[in-house]
Amino acid sequence: MAGTQIKFEIHGLEAVQNALRDLQERGRSLGPALKEIGEHMIESTQSRFDAEQDPDGNAWAPLAEATQARISEFNGKKPRGGDHVLRDSRHLRNSIAYRVAGDELRVGTIAVYGAIHQLGGEAGPTAHRVFIPPRPFLGVSDADQEYALEVIRDHLLEG
Repeated sequence: MAGTQIKFEIHGLEAVQNALRDLQERGRSLGPALKEIGEHMIESTQSRFDAEQDPDGNAWAPLAEATQARISEFNGKKPRGGDHVLRDSRHLRNSIAYRVAGDELRVGTIAVYGAIHQLGGEAGPTAHRVFIPPRPFLGVSDADQEYALEVIRDHLLEG
């Protein structure tokens, strides 16, 4: 994936890791299961944009007052995203992609500005720097873990 890359080492997913190891030990390719999980992760991540929540279900920080003022003055009408967080153009939401390489699944965004929204930080030209609060959209929720386990179990039963 081009653009911003953030590497997460996901710990605490021992059940998923063990199930993948079982699948591999039975001589099965991880590719089909990881692709199915990757498709789910795109949908799950995009739904976080719609709900304006992080993977744990916590609400994102609201729009700053300056941003709200800019939106209300947008040529007398609201932009496509209205006053929704991170949905002005929907580009970031629609840039979520996954890639399977061997026994690895990567989920991320091709948008170069994805990291500032995921992690937060200062942005903009020096004279007009602003702080953007973190609004995590990438990550694995409990429901994502359960889905991954179900997919892997299904693939184990097929063999």
